[in-house]
Amino acid sequence: MDRVIIIGTGVFGLSAADHILQRWPNIELSIISRPSPLAPSEDISKIVRIDYNNPKRMEEALGAQREWNSTSFSKFQNEIGRVVIYEDDDLATLEKINNAREEHGLPRRQTGDGTLMQKHFGTGMAPESLTCVFASDDSIVDWETCMADARERAKKACTESSGTFYESGVATIVKDGAHITALQLENGEMIEARGAQVVLAVGPWLAQVLAASDITLPPNGRTPVATGLFSYAVQLDDEQAESLRNKPMVSHNGKGRFFFTDSFTGSFRDGVTETQDPIIARHPEFQNLVCAAGGSFNRAKDLPTIGGVVADVLGGRPVSDRYGWEPKTRDSHHDHPHLVGRGDFATMEKEAQAQQGAQDSAADHLSLAVI
Repeated sequence: MDRVIIIGTGVFGLSAADHILQRWPNIELSIISRPSPLAPSEDISKIVRIDYNNPKRMEEALGAQREWNSTSFSKFQNEIGRVVIYEDDDLATLEKINNAREEHGLPRRQTGDGTLMQKHFGTGMAPESLTCVFASDDSIVDWETCMADARERAKKACTESSGTFYESGVATIVKDGAHITALQLENGEMIEARGAQVVLAVGPWLAQVLAASDITLPPNGRTPVATGLFSYAVQLDDEQAESLRNKPMVSHNGKGRFFFTDSFTGSFRDGVTETQDPIIARHPEFQNLVCAAGGSFNRAKDLPTIGGVVADVLGGRPVSDRYGWEPKTRDSHHDHPHLVGRGDFATMEKEAQAQQGAQDSAADHLSLAVI
């Protein structure tokens, strides 16, 4: 393998670039990048956490957390902790998390009631009937800065490897028999792809690009469905802002998250699969096309590690069946049980663009972001 072309500079694409060059330092790397304000990778803050109700997913999150704590990524995170709120119908999820923690040799999360909110925020408004957990090792990531750094690193890698960093999107993928032979960019440029391995890492646009290229989509349930979440900002006065600065994040399990930030993004889009596990697999009809998408709103924290799976697929190494084109089993961790994919991404994109035009910038004030 002498040449790789990565389409997309989100979590999967940028992480793949890092790991491919680590494994094959003499390879020619080219990247095609057209970031969208609707992509999940364009958020301004992300959470690094390890608590998942699926032991395999927790193992992956633990590996990612180690990288955030010990590598160059650590400068982008702030370990402020997180209060997680569970209602009665969510307690089974908490028990599964604690079972997974024990399986990995970690202590169970200690539970409290609504008074835990009073301890951290000085308010007694939270109902004492709620079950609360404080995850002290959770951290918030300055995501905008982190991704800008990763993209600059990717540009430099392309130049140093004699490749090219294209600032355009892909309109169609050109094929001939069992091979991808060229890539038609949105600006009209045609990129030769014969002899190259192509990694399609375009997040929730995966189905759109494949369909436009008359290429078979992944099986039902494995094709990432474009799904949207929305955030809202509550403007705080100076006194409120100061009292909440550097306070823990708050999650109402499966329903919303609250954190304190200098700016916010109004909507988020990601491709969600049936099991909420991504697809990272070779396309069965093409020898040089790897699909990597379907983060399902829980893979940003894997930025330091997920590219290793893409590199494994490119190198012919075995990877978890969960990432397969058509997994033998459909075990699910369903970390976000309330996420439901509906409609198509083109419609959602138009809706989001319309509402984005009405948003206010809160860059000069600390805001409470609610997602």
